Amino acid sequence: MTSDATNAVTYDFFVANGFFGLAESQVILFEQDMLPCMSLEGNLLLSAPGELAKAPNGNGGVYVSLQRLGILERLKAQGVTSIFQFGVDNLLCHVADPLFVGFCHERDADCGVKTVGKRDPHEKVGVLALTNGNASVVEYSEISKEMAEARDSEGRIVYGASHICVNWFSMAFLERFCGTMLDHLPLHVAKKKIPTCTPEGGAYTPDAPNGVKLELFIFDSFPLADKVVALQVPREEEFAPVKNAAGAPSDSPDTARRLVSNLCRARITAAGATVLDTYASDGILEISPLVSYGGEGLERFRGRELQLPLEITPDTP
Repeated sequence: MTSDATNAVTYDFFVANGFFGLAESQVILFEQDMLPCMSLEGNLLLSAPGELAKAPNGNGGVYVSLQRLGILERLKAQGVTSIFQFGVDNLLCHVADPLFVGFCHERDADCGVKTVGKRDPHEKVGVLALTNGNASVVEYSEISKEMAEARDSEGRIVYGASHICVNWFSMAFLERFCGTMLDHLPLHVAKKKIPTCTPEGGAYTPDAPNGVKLELFIFDSFPLADKVVALQVPREEEFAPVKNAAGAPSDSPDTARRLVSNLCRARITAAGATVLDTYASDGILEISPLVSYGGEGLERFRGRELQLPLEITPDTP
C-alpha cells in the first residue's frame, strides 16, 4: 500500500529493480485513501487557495482499499489463504517469517501479532492489551500515564508487549471483516504540524502542531476477531524502526543501520568467523538476504577474519 506522495516513486523503484525477480502481474501496488485535515478548533484546513489539506488515512486504510479495489477477490482467485503484513519502516522485519506464519496456522487464528518488549514505559509504540475481554492495541498517544508506568510484582512493565506492526491475517477473516465490519473501524486523532496557506494565499509551515489528521489503525480489527494469537520475539533481532530523522538518538536511520549490523555480526560470529574493527564508526556489516535469511548458510565463513565495513552478497568469495 502506497500513498499519493509515494506511489509513483515506489513503482519506479520496482521497475528499476526488475520487480525483484517477480512478474509485474504478481506485484499489486495500490494507493490508500486521503482524509481532510482540520485545525485544532475543528475547522477544515487549506493547503492552497481552494484546495483542502489532506493526509493518508492511516495503516488501517488497507482494509478499505482491499475491499474497494477488489484486491481480496483477486488474491482469493489466486489461491491465497493468508496474508503477512508489515510496516515498511522496520529494517529488521523477518518478511514472511515461517515460524510466525506456521504458528498462526497451527493455532487456527484469525489474526496473528508479533510483539517485542517495550524499551521504556513511554516508548512511542502501541501495546497489546485486553479491552472488554477482546484482544486490542492501545496506541501510545491514547494510553494514560498510570497505565504506561504500571509494573507487576517483579518490576516488569504491565503493558509491555509492543505492537510492531507485523501481523498475519487469515483470508477468511479478512473477507468477513472487510465485507461486513469496516464501519466498526474508529477514527483516531493525531495532532500534527500541517502545512497550510495564509489568508493571502501564501505557503505556511508551522513550528508546532496546528491541526489534526484522522487515521484508521490496522490493529482495530483485532477486537472483532474470534481468535488472535501473539508471538513475542527478541527485540534486537526483529525491531529496528525508522521514525526519526538522521542524528536522532533513537529510531533513526543511523540506529536502524547499527541494529542491522549488530544482528549480522552476531550471526556471522556464530558461524565461526572473526569480525575486525567491531566498534569503528563506519564498521557496518550487512548480510544480503539472498545469502542468509536467518543466519543459516554461513558455514563457508568459519575461521575467516572479516574486515569492516563489509556487505556480504552472493558474489562475496
